[in-house]
Amino acid sequence: MTTDLLYHEMFTKHVMSPGHPERPERLISAMKHIQETGLLEESKVKLIEATPANLDLVHSIHEKQYIDMVKAKSDAGGGYFTMDTAVNKYTYDAAMLAAGAGTLAMDRIIEGVSKNAYVLCRPPGHHAEYDRAFGFCFINNVAIAAKHLIQRHGIQRVLIVDYDAHHGNGTQNAFYANNQVLYIGLHQDGRTLFPGSGFPDEIGSGEGRGYNVNLAMYPGAGDKSYDIAFSEIVEKIGESFSPEFVLVSCGFDGHFSDPLTVLGLTTSGMAMMNSRLNSMAKKLCEGKIAFFLEGGYDLDIVGKCSRNIIEELSDTDTTSYNDIHSESENCTQHTKELIDRLKDSLNDVHF
Repeated sequence: MTTDLLYHEMFTKHVMSPGHPERPERLISAMKHIQETGLLEESKVKLIEATPANLDLVHSIHEKQYIDMVKAKSDAGGGYFTMDTAVNKYTYDAAMLAAGAGTLAMDRIIEGVSKNAYVLCRPPGHHAEYDRAFGFCFINNVAIAAKHLIQRHGIQRVLIVDYDAHHGNGTQNAFYANNQVLYIGLHQDGRTLFPGSGFPDEIGSGEGRGYNVNLAMYPGAGDKSYDIAFSEIVEKIGESFSPEFVLVSCGFDGHFSDPLTVLGLTTSGMAMMNSRLNSMAKKLCEGKIAFFLEGGYDLDIVGKCSRNIIEELSDTDTTSYNDIHSESENCTQHTKELIDRLKDSLNDVHF
């Protein structure tokens, strides 16, 4: 079986404003780097054109009136939801295709047509709330994919790991009281970065208590801290949960060169996370895993990290780059203390 690369030209037609960091060139860079691998020509990776999401499924995650508003503003040629989140005439179609790309990827993996997938889409989705556009996002692609797995395919346990530098507030809120979805977010501390949420005490409610985990990383945290977080939290809790499918919101804005954040990851650090998530999926759920592009605003890094994901998923040697960065001892110590607090609060559920 091959790795699917979900894509559509419409994704590049959505533009919010001149010079906006969430711009079409992100996907152009990613596609350029992926094509340079030769994996598409070798048929180890298959390019799949996205199809629109089912509206009823979208309405299970988002208020109908809100989705109607996104369409109306797009049909009118454009409009703003927040100062940095706007539509043009292509946005609604692009957002529906982005969400549909995810559900198509789920179907193909579950049906055994492909082994795994990278959903290379925009607009991104993990900030989109039930009834509002937020943080460059309109429809929550990964949340809709998880709901589709549960509703359409009868999956009972979905693991979502979100390593975008910004907390995935929309994804967290969609499943906050749900124990069928385990959300683990690794992001820059919300006291220092948009959207100002994703703190360690946000662990879910009701049946979902313990199924929402936030690693709020100290500014400057890099490969060492993320390695510790994976060893002590992500892998241990993931194995305890025993997922039937793994979804990854991958944001490359945790890289030390990103213009919007102050984390310290390298491309090697991100490749390490991808490898360990893929290994987890192979061990726990027969390799059923899909990555969804979220953020990342250094165009070269988006390209390199996208290439690395495709290489990882297709069992190809991962390209190494020479970017080097080290974190301070304060970052490492903060991560260790954070993990101790999380273990205490989640001990009765996962440890």
